[in-house]
Amino acid sequence: MKTPDLRVCCGWSMSIIFSATLVMLLIGCEQSEELAKMGVEEPISNDSPVDVPQRSAKETSEETKKQTQNVSTPETEQVEVDFSAFQDAALAGDGRKVQQAIDGGIDVNQADDQQRTALMLAAFNGHTPIVKLLLDDGAELDHRDALGRTALMFAATADNGETVELLIDAGADVNAVDTGEGFTSLMHAAAEGQLKVVQILLKHQADPTIRDVDGDTALDFATQNGHTDVVNLLTQ
Repeated sequence: MKTPDLRVCCGWSMSIIFSATLVMLLIGCEQSEELAKMGVEEPISNDSPVDVPQRSAKETSEETKKQTQNVSTPETEQVEVDFSAFQDAALAGDGRKVQQAIDGGIDVNQADDQQRTALMLAAFNGHTPIVKLLLDDGAELDHRDALGRTALMFAATADNGETVELLIDAGADVNAVDTGEGFTSLMHAAAEGQLKVVQILLKHQADPTIRDVDGDTALDFATQNGHTDVVNLLTQ
């Protein structure tokens, strides 16, 4: 049985430190069975199922030319903020840069080549204030990435209880199923051993009986990964 491991791909850990210029440290990791099932090509980090944008210098240059927008600072100066920098700011939890881009009219629902939006990246790292900021500016809650995953699924992979609550309160579907392997937010949380998130999802009527394309449930993933506390909760 394979696990919906959104965080054990490559690069982008929740503990990654961003420099003042948002230079991202890319950390490689070995291809795993979990990765293969998730179909992750450009990963995020830790032990879960989400992948963050990784661009080559050429891709970044070309994308910048196409997607750079003028953003007004409080002093009304014009600075250029490209789309990739906006996503990096959301992932890093840099509220000032995110707000600056929004004030300049950037499209908060613009997605990268894997169809990931700033909302997904902010949710993945549990940056609740950024998530709220994006939602208030019209970020689409039900947008799906290339694998059919939602912002709630991204948030459910780590100890992001506050972010998960915010997304659900905003109307996120707790039982949404991705279009790749049939994983739910509950499966992601159970696979990662995120007890608090599992409790929140169950409180909001997440269905523990849903099975993925291989017939596995959230309980199966928690059992396989040795998350006894989650197993006990799901078998009550």
